[in-house]
Amino acid sequence: MTEFWIEKGWGVSIDNAEIADAVNTVEEIKKRYDEDGVFWIGHIQEEYVLKIHKDMSILYIYGKNQDKELLVVLEEWSQAEHFIKMYFSKDFLGIKEQIKLFALNKKINLN
Repeated sequence: MTEFWIEKGWGVSIDNAEIADAVNTVEEIKKRYDEDGVFWIGHIQEEYVLKIHKDMSILYIYGKNQDKELLVVLEEWSQAEHFIKMYFSKDFLGIKEQIKLFALNKKINLN
């Protein structure tokens, strides 16, 4: 049993999600040809959500009432997978800082 969930824009949800489920969802979204090309990754207790679109934009939703957002458009899918790995490591504040830096610098250290 994990603490994570995934909701796919095409009507499929995964409770007790693992990182492999998220990586598989990235592969699925790359193949989609419709407007439902989006998915969310969330934690059942924390108020942080990653919303990943087919156009490689990521919206990081956070705040006490999930009322704050950071948006960045990535350059490659490996960057999305980097943020997914951070999310599943529960590095929520690290994601926030890296998205802010990415938005400023348009690059990210994937190490």
